[in-house]
Amino acid sequence: MSALNDLDVDFSAEVAKALTCLHDWSVENPNESEALMAGSFVFGWYAMPDCLRSSGTRFVAKSAMLAALAAYYHHLGVTKDDVLDASAEVKDLWVRQLGHLHPAAQVAIAASGTVAVLKLNSVVERFILNRGERRKRAGKRLPHVRQGLALGLLAGGCTYVAARKF
Repeated sequence: MSALNDLDVDFSAEVAKALTCLHDWSVENPNESEALMAGSFVFGWYAMPDCLRSSGTRFVAKSAMLAALAAYYHHLGVTKDDVLDASAEVKDLWVRQLGHLHPAAQVAIAASGTVAVLKLNSVVERFILNRGERRKRAGKRLPHVRQGLALGLLAGGCTYVAARKF
């Protein structure tokens, strides 16, 4: 039994060492780290139907992924003040661009924009899922994983380019 305990201790130490190295790398390479996070997140999100059949299980897994994404941005040091500063910038932009309009018109624009973005998101998500399901019915192997890989690479690449420019 002691050999098994020693194996567990050694394994735990190796995991801690690997996670420490990953943390150090992500601090030293923030652009690459963010691109890797975005790409792997998108890949996992869209490849999931091939791995988890139950929609309830996928809901739990996607919730865990969102929590991990929040933890990653907390790890980067995004603070409440950063969020408040960004909100103030958006508010200033809104006032400069639309401040001359009547408040009811501003509310209508904001509501219309929100509805349009949510509808577009819903349509795109449904299209991607249905495309994978059609490919699965056609006999393609791991159709969701394949499109998840392509979308993950695209998201990671775009995130890397955007992070380097800004």
